[in-house]
Amino acid sequence: MLCVTRGKKGLFMIKKNIFLKINSKDNVAIVLYPIKKGTKINIDDRELVVQEDIPKGYKIALTSIDKGEEVIKYGYGIGIASQLIKRGTCVHIHNLKTGLKGKIEYRYKPDLKEIKSPNDMLYFRGYERDNGQVGIRNEIWVINTVGCVNKAAEKIVLSAKQKYENEIENSEIDGIFNFPHPFGCSQLGEDLLNTQKVLAGLVKHPNAAGVLIVGLGCENNLISEFKKVIGDYNNSRVKFINLSGRR
Repeated sequence: MLCVTRGKKGLFMIKKNIFLKINSKDNVAIVLYPIKKGTKINIDDRELVVQEDIPKGYKIALTSIDKGEEVIKYGYGIGIASQLIKRGTCVHIHNLKTGLKGKIEYRYKPDLKEIKSPNDMLYFRGYERDNGQVGIRNEIWVINTVGCVNKAAEKIVLSAKQKYENEIENSEIDGIFNFPHPFGCSQLGEDLLNTQKVLAGLVKHPNAAGVLIVGLGCENNLISEFKKVIGDYNNSRVKFINLSGRR
């Protein structure tokens, strides 16, 4: 969906995906960005002019909806128009009411359709790891325990990329990357544990064929403590280095 709106000094700007229409039956769409009155959009091959400012996350009427008519979203009625809702206006609690009033029971009857697979077994090209997980990339990752060694990790990666340039060029390795962050130094308690869990998730990620963990030696997230959060690991895949020599 394209949107045309007037910016500074009368210039026009084009944006995509300003609205989200979930189902072809819907008579409303979700506004993905705050939108101004007078903005023109193209939806379902028809031009729609927004009639009022509409905040992000609210609904906009794609057609005029008469009082008492169903408002349809996800392909199902989500309520009843409590007044005439003009095309291009905001749909919310001021003009939308529940459709369950006076009903004794309610049953959800989805129109489910079976999706048949073209084959009994589906495949993709991946990399099976020794723990049974499968990655879609075959990369080498350098993960630092503390933000103080971000630059050192970056230099390790740059050096490795030069050394293994042919392997990367021939797609034997999909790439070598580091993950800079500002954490791990003076963190305590749950704050430190959350950092360790995120970093441990990277260590165990199947997209990494090999991982080098770089520590400094004086941080709270010491390699010896970080190993406890990592748990079991393949020591031929995961290696450690402390730049200060401390553990």
